[in-house]
Amino acid sequence: MGDVATVTRDLARVVADDSGLPRFARRQAAELAGLAHSQPERVLDQLEDLRRQVVPDLPLEPAECDYARCVSVVTFWRHHLRPEVQTAFIRAEDYRRWLDAARDPAGVARAHLNEEVLVPAAHSWLIPARRIDGLSGRQMKARLKLGDHPPYIVMVLPLERLRASGVEVREPRGVDAIPGRFRDWRAGDVPDERIDQDIPVAALGRLEWRP
Repeated sequence: MGDVATVTRDLARVVADDSGLPRFARRQAAELAGLAHSQPERVLDQLEDLRRQVVPDLPLEPAECDYARCVSVVTFWRHHLRPEVQTAFIRAEDYRRWLDAARDPAGVARAHLNEEVLVPAAHSWLIPARRIDGLSGRQMKARLKLGDHPPYIVMVLPLERLRASGVEVREPRGVDAIPGRFRDWRAGDVPDERIDQDIPVAALGRLEWRP
């Protein structure tokens, strides 16, 4: 992962190198990159402020196909479980073993979903569902450049549910890499990748388990 200062510098450079962002944002990020080693926490705060300033002006468009969000069991345990379920498992690894032993891991995981926002906007990285049809967890890791290892939980979001829920999407930009600390992100690395506003639970079609 690297130390905080190095990660912060790399994130600032991701923003500075993204030609799809406004010039002022790229210029400010380049200046922040030079301060990352002396003031990493302050630079991270300023990068987050920059993200909040830029994102509202990035154009959204209606969804055009079924999308999917692919997460590791660690991420699912950390961000998507109902609180009482999460606290029943001390570590994500304990939860993974529980799912591995289940006859229907995807069904068990779905029953444990938090019933509030399914995915907050800052973490709503989506891929057209057709692009991962039939792929194993290992193949998905390579295609989507996922950091954690399989198995993965795939949230399938059908087009009709996305539209009924008012979900719109857009191309991700360098500022979107800031919340997840995606220091190696580059525009176009994952073709047709999208991000959007908050995704409600009503947009979910099914969960899939990909070992």
